[in-house]
Amino acid sequence: MATVNSREIVDEIIAGNGHYEGDPQVIKIVKYQNMFNGGDAYGLVYETDGDVNRYENSAACINPQVIWSVNKKEVK
Repeated sequence: MATVNSREIVDEIIAGNGHYEGDPQVIKIVKYQNMFNGGDAYGLVYETDGDVNRYENSAACINPQVIWSVNKKEVK
């Protein structure tokens, strides 16, 4: 699991069907509002993560939305 703030990196991962050089396979990307900086953040869920539902609505993860998954290949 990792969080990135760059939409550019997210777009690269999506274009690579979940692959980003040096990282494990991403299987899901969740966009949410980060309470710490008030901006958008992107949670990357890797195939090696034990908890694929890690990004849920909470004080630190506001309005989470799955924007891409390897199974659905959806981009929002």
